[in-house]
Amino acid sequence: MAPSKVTDDYYKILGVTQSAGKDAIRASFKRLAMLHHPDKNPNNPQATAQFQLLQAAYSTLFDPEQRRIYDVQYASIKTRYAKTPDTSENHPPPQGNDKSSEGSQAYRLEIEKLEASLKQLRQMRIDFENKSFEARRECNQSQAALDKLQEESDRYAQEEANRNSWYGYFFATRQSEEERQARQRRMVDNRAARTVREAELKRRTASVAAFQVCIDDLDAKIRKKLEERTALQRREWARQEADRLAEIMRQQAMQRERDAKAREEAERIRREQQAERVRKEKEAERARKEKEAARVRKEQEAERARRAQEASEAAEEKFWKESEEIRKKYEHTPAAKHPSKAKTKTSGGRTQQRGKGPKMENTTYGQSARASSGRTSSCLHRSWWNQEEGSHTCERCSTTTSRYAFRCPGCHMVACAGCRNILKGRA
Repeated sequence: MAPSKVTDDYYKILGVTQSAGKDAIRASFKRLAMLHHPDKNPNNPQATAQFQLLQAAYSTLFDPEQRRIYDVQYASIKTRYAKTPDTSENHPPPQGNDKSSEGSQAYRLEIEKLEASLKQLRQMRIDFENKSFEARRECNQSQAALDKLQEESDRYAQEEANRNSWYGYFFATRQSEEERQARQRRMVDNRAARTVREAELKRRTASVAAFQVCIDDLDAKIRKKLEERTALQRREWARQEADRLAEIMRQQAMQRERDAKAREEAERIRREQQAERVRKEKEAERARKEKEAARVRKEQEAERARRAQEASEAAEEKFWKESEEIRKKYEHTPAAKHPSKAKTKTSGGRTQQRGKGPKMENTTYGQSARASSGRTSSCLHRSWWNQEEGSHTCERCSTTTSRYAFRCPGCHMVACAGCRNILKGRA
C-alpha cells in the first residue's frame, strides 16, 4: 500500500465531503477502485500508485480513529494541497539538494514498511473477525440447541411433577410400562444431548474469546503502528519545514547577492557614464579652446596681413615718391641734357654712363628692373607665390624660363624657382 502523505487530500481523492459517512466512503472507493485498478489499466505506469493512494485514503477515512487524527490536521493539509499543483504522486516532493532527497527517500521507505505492516495486521484482523463471527454463529447455534433441549427437559420434569401430584394421581391417564420406559429413555437422551451441547458451547465460547483476544492484540499493534506512522509523519513535516526555511534563507541570500551585484553593476555603469560625460565635457572644452585659438590665430594673421599690406602700400608709395624725386633731379643734370655723350655701347648690348653720374639703363627693361627693384625692396615676399605657366623672364637674374615662373602676390615680381627661394629666405 502506498504511503499516505500529509499533503494528500484524501477527501478530494475519494471525491467525498468531509462530513461523508462510511457508506459514502465505501461506495466511492469501490467505484474508483474499479476505474483505477492496475489490472484494468495495464498501459498506465501510474495505475499502481493511484490505486495504492486510493487504498491509503480509504483505510484512513474508514477507520474512525485514523479519521479523527486526520481531521485534526486536515485544515493545514487542505491549505497546503490548495497551494500545490494537483498530482497523484506521493509527497513530500523531492528537494533541491541531495540531503533532502535522501531524507525523503528514507521517509518513503519507512512509510512503505509501516503501511505494509498495517496492511498485514488489518488483513489478519479481518481474518480473525471472520473466524470470530463464524465461531459466534456456531456458538449461537449450540446455545439455541441447548435451549431447546433444556425446554424439553423442563417439559418432561413438569409432566413428571404433574403426574406425581394428587391431581395426577386421581385424574391422570395411567401409562403403560412401555410408555414409561420410552419416556425414561427420552429424558436420558435429553440429558446426554444437553451435556454434549454444553461442552460444545463451552468450547466454541472459548474459541470466540480466543479470537477476541487476538483481535484486541491486533488492534493494539495497529494502534502502535499508526502512532509510529504519525510520529514519522510529524518528523517528516518538521524536516520539510526546516528544508523550506533553509530554502527560503538560501533564496534570500541569493537575492541579496543578486541585489549586491546589481548595485555594483549600476555603480559601475554610473561611474562609466560619469567618466564618459567628463570626457565629452573635456573634449568639448578642448574643441572650444582650439576653435577659440584658431579664431584668435586667424584674427592675428588677418591683422598681420593687414599691417603688412599697409606697410607694403606705404613703402610702395614712398618708393614712387623717391623715384619721382630722383627722376626730377636727374632731368636737371647735364647728362640728361646730352645723353649721346654720356653713353657708350658695350659688347652685351647694354649702355653705361661715363663720368661721375649714377649708372642708369636707358632701355625699357632697365626701367622695369628699376621699378621692380624699388617694389621688391619694401615687399617681404612671404606670401604664397602663384605659379604662372608659359615663358617668362626672371626679374632678378634675367633668366628666361620656358615652362613656368612664379609671381609674388604682394609686389607682382616675376622670378624663377631658385630666385623665389632666395628672395623668400632672404626676407
